[in-house]
Amino acid sequence: MSLLNSIDRPHVLTALETWDSVNGAVYLSVRGGVSTHVLVHAGREYDAPTIAGIAHGLATGRTLSADEIPGGAAAAAKTLTRLGFDIRDDSPPAPVAERAPRRTASPRSTTGTPRTPGRTASARPATKPRVAASDRTFTICPTCYMALPSTGVCDNCG
Repeated sequence: MSLLNSIDRPHVLTALETWDSVNGAVYLSVRGGVSTHVLVHAGREYDAPTIAGIAHGLATGRTLSADEIPGGAAAAAKTLTRLGFDIRDDSPPAPVAERAPRRTASPRSTTGTPRTPGRTASARPATKPRVAASDRTFTICPTCYMALPSTGVCDNCG
């Protein structure tokens, strides 16, 4: 059973009133802003995990900090959504994973001439992955430990 199952909608509404009465926005500005999950209610924005933690304190007598909520901000957002509140997810979009190129079957020739196996005209040649200039490796002179120029002969040791 999740810790947040004990809260109900009235607990959350009371937590919102409590937050407004103590000017909780000042607390968030000192702490560094809201989390990625924002509770939107009556035109105002609230930190969803913090409100869920306060509501838990109203329901059970033990207030939870945002870090103590099992599952973090996502679990708090899920619970508040279940109770009928609007949650906005401000987390950055996940990076698109690089996909392996899809292989398509080449069409069979109907003229009777056999096709040679290999690349089709639309296939692109394989390229090396690009490496940032800061990630390139250099050949080092074994005598003076300086980077060798493109000629491969050390300027210091000759």
